[in-house]
Formats: sequence, C-alpha cells, structure tokens
Amino acid sequence: MMIKKSSCTTTSHKSPFRGLAALGAGIAMLVGNGVGYGIGVATGFAVEGVARQPEAFDEILEALILGNLFALVPLLAAFIVALWLIALVKKCHCYDYCLKHSDSCLTRGLAALGAAIAVLSGIGVGIGIGQATGMAVEGIARQPEAFDIIIEMLVTGNLFALIAVLASFIVAVKLLIIASIPTIIKNDY
Repeated sequence: MMIKKSSCTTTSHKSPFRGLAALGAGIAMLVGNGVGYGIGVATGFAVEGVARQPEAFDEILEALILGNLFALVPLLAAFIVALWLIALVKKCHCYDYCLKHSDSCLTRGLAALGAAIAVLSGIGVGIGIGQATGMAVEGIARQPEAFDIIIEMLVTGNLFALIAVLASFIVAVKLLIIASIPTIIKNDY
C-alpha cells in the first residue's frame, strides 16, 4: 500500500468513515447532558425532602443512590459505544501516518470536533448541580439544624452527576490525542 507524504490518500483513507466514527464518539457522550441534569434534579428533590423531614435521611439517601445508579446506565452505554468508535478510528490504516505527517487528515479534524462535542455534557451536569445546590441552600435556610445531613445528601448526589463529566472528559482526551499529536510534534509546544 503506497501512501503519499503530503496526506492520507490511499483508497481506504478517502472514506470519511473513520473521521465520522471519531465524531460519533463525541456525539455519543452528549448522553451525559441528560444524565447529569437528571441526577442534579433528583439530588435537588432529595435535599428538599431531607430539609422537610430530616428523620427520613437514610431512606431518602438510599432512594437517591439507587435512582442515580439507574440514571448512569445510559451513560455507561454511551461510554462503551464511544470507546468502541475510538478503537475503530485507531484501526485506520493511515492512523499512524496521520499522527506523524498529515495536517489535513479528515479523521483528525472530526476527532477534534468530537472532543468538543463530548465535553458539552458538562452543560446539563452544571445546570443539574446548580439546581441541586440552590435547593440545598433553600433547605438549609428553612432548617439550619439539618445542615450536615443536607450537605451530605448534596455531595453524594453531585458526585454521581460528576461521573457524566468524567466519562465525557476521558472520551474527549482520547479524541484530542488523535487530533493533536502531529501539531504538538511539529510546533514544539
């Protein structure tokens, strides 16, 4: 198989399939938007419930954890699909060549775009955590003596929401590695 030094030009490299797979990996992680937002909303309601009935803390926490675990299932599915798509990109015959030489490889450009899209899941997570925090502050204002258990509930729920950001961040970093290594090597950043 002959590859020109200026770009990936073999027949298997003309297909946008690999680049679209990279883009798809980033898009798949948008699931984190809904997961993070949903977990934030659930956490907010849990905090509100604890503020109303602090004696029900254990039961509310148990329900929150169980619900949040179920909410993470779509994120896990999206994460697995995204990693699989990244593996397909790396199987591209020109992958190593593109990493070393090509400034115009479609795969690299779409991988960069996929990375940007992947981190958009932080929007829903941020909104959800903000909503939960607002409800926690409101609950503490109503029941200052429940401060410790409200904060415990808030932190527990928000940690679940942050899993969505972490998964999206891992996918984005993997895509950025595909997109940026040649630039780093050539420009000595």
